[in-house]
Amino acid sequence: MSLQTKRKLLWGTVLLAIAASWLPYFDIANSLVWVGPLPQPLALVLASNVILTACAIALYPLYFKPLSRKLDKNKGEL
Repeated sequence: MSLQTKRKLLWGTVLLAIAASWLPYFDIANSLVWVGPLPQPLALVLASNVILTACAIALYPLYFKPLSRKLDKNKGEL
């Protein structure tokens, strides 16, 4: 899988998780159904936050490590 495909997949996951966390505000998935010990809207938002946290951790090697390498490479030119 190419780097460009990984980035698109990651950003698509981020957008889906953000959209899912907003569903209860639009009265979608906002019923009083219990998912384990939590109501459905809270479980949905917490699951979205877990996914977004994993995506934030995955962003580091895709964007900030290459940026750091480029900055270190250009540091000698200044």
